[in-house]
Amino acid sequence: MARVSISEAARLANVSRPTIYKLLKSGELSYTSVVKHGKSVKTIDTTEIIRVFGALEVVSAGDSDSVKSDDASTSVNSDFLQSLQHQVTLLKTENAGLKDAVNARDEHISSLRQAMQLLEHKQSVSDPQNIPEKSWWQFWKSR
Repeated sequence: MARVSISEAARLANVSRPTIYKLLKSGELSYTSVVKHGKSVKTIDTTEIIRVFGALEVVSAGDSDSVKSDDASTSVNSDFLQSLQHQVTLLKTENAGLKDAVNARDEHISSLRQAMQLLEHKQSVSDPQNIPEKSWWQFWKSR
């Protein structure tokens, strides 16, 4: 979003500059330091102004990146919006792929569990230790 100076922020929020400085000092309003002409200058993002003060009342006339009053929206570079939309699309695609991978993994785990249960069942049926012993004389009877 657009970054403005402290004076511009005060004008947009319809408050005094000392009020902006007090909010910056207390941490209620965040800022970014930018170096211009060898000096550090505090700039405030317009979204921060909207977050703290609500809808902006002043319209900056003539600028293409002006802040509008009622809906508190800013006109943003269309390339930036297209880039964000592209990133969202990529993330949605990646998310769908990851969900498919998780479902495939869960199905594989389920099939492995079934195979394990079958093996355990076969082992218990064919385990010679579980077969009851015959009496010594039954050996001659089976011949």
